[in-house]
Amino acid sequence: MEQQRAYFASGATRDFSFRKRALDRLEQVLISHRDALLDALARDLGKPDVEAYLAEYYFLLQELRLIRKSSVKWLKTRRVKSPVYFLPCRSELRRDPFGMVLIVAPWNYPMQLSLSPLIAAVAAGNTVVLKPSEMAPACEQLLAKIIAEAFAPEHVAVVTGDGHVANDLTDREFDFVFFTGSTHVGKIVAAKAAKNLTPNIMELGGKCPCVVDASAKVDVAAQRILTGKFFNGGQTCFAPDYVVVAAEVKDALVEAMKEKLSTIPWSEEMAHVINERHYARLENLIPDGALKFGEDDRESLRLAPRILPEVDWNTEVMQEEIFGPLLPVLSYSDYEDLLARLGQYGSPLALYIFSEDAVMKQRLMNDVRSGGVCINDTMKQGSSLEMPFGGVGSSGYGRYRGKAGVQAFSYERAMVTKPTWGPDMFELLPPYGDKINWLKRFLR
Repeated sequence: MEQQRAYFASGATRDFSFRKRALDRLEQVLISHRDALLDALARDLGKPDVEAYLAEYYFLLQELRLIRKSSVKWLKTRRVKSPVYFLPCRSELRRDPFGMVLIVAPWNYPMQLSLSPLIAAVAAGNTVVLKPSEMAPACEQLLAKIIAEAFAPEHVAVVTGDGHVANDLTDREFDFVFFTGSTHVGKIVAAKAAKNLTPNIMELGGKCPCVVDASAKVDVAAQRILTGKFFNGGQTCFAPDYVVVAAEVKDALVEAMKEKLSTIPWSEEMAHVINERHYARLENLIPDGALKFGEDDRESLRLAPRILPEVDWNTEVMQEEIFGPLLPVLSYSDYEDLLARLGQYGSPLALYIFSEDAVMKQRLMNDVRSGGVCINDTMKQGSSLEMPFGGVGSSGYGRYRGKAGVQAFSYERAMVTKPTWGPDMFELLPPYGDKINWLKRFLR
């Protein structure tokens, strides 16, 4: 930290060509470790290569290339109008880096959620300390290797270790903190940051609802809900957590899901649960009446996906974020009942709506606060580099991805330049004399 603080103070990271070269090196190192990256994700999470390649390799390369190409434009100082009583002067807004940044990353997308904010932080001109999750040890080791090859430690460094290390890091005084994880831990990290008045971004989760009304195309809804829910074994912070469907189409939706799920070789084509503790937690959440697709294998941490059509709002699985391959399907009777039920869970990271009714879609977006919304599909709002990603309320605060990420790791700084020639029309030094009459006449 002392080395990074001194390095930032030296001004080395402020040069745009320096930042571009740093991102160039990171790109080349990532490409050279592509197969090792896929292997690490397979060892830690059993991720199918297709999911790992798209979400944790190609997505990162695309974001890196976009940021490298556009960050100078996004960070460019821009001129704004000056009040008449300031003239003559030049008013500008510039974006400056915060300084030394701490990034605390989770285990569910260990490469993407470590390197995506890191890329933005470097492009914005910061130094970075990255704390990857120890729960994905193969990825943790690979991240340390990648960062050591791409950056000098006084610029970007990885700190490994367990929760005690993370706790120690978050006690220290950084200039900016970026945290991705659970709401519970996020509150602790945010409270620590507040002690030092450290600005921060909290990317949390929550129970993201998927609303299916009576007008929805049931087959389409079933296909797209399942795609979003079981990607990465259900371990995605903005995946559908549960489905709440109009009572008159619930049976049809469940049948469509059963038909689609029964044709997929889940034992080979879905990521496994991260560890034994989470496996046991998920097992304990499975209620009677669960529909199971495939076989469980505790030794390999593979939990077969399940639809839970018999749960009610008081069932244990509805009391916490699931973060696994269990999908409760509940019903609602009318719009007021739906709103009351959704309101029990705070503001989720994502709201999913399946409907052909324009009025229904608009009402839900107006009445249910969420970080993002996706209509007649899932996950797309959180997977685009052209849109900011983040939560609201209990699902966190702050935005990143692409341009939003570079701006998140910099702050807007007002700058006014006055010339030294000529008189100042609005010099405010006593005695004021009759200036008040002049002001009342011209500043109305």
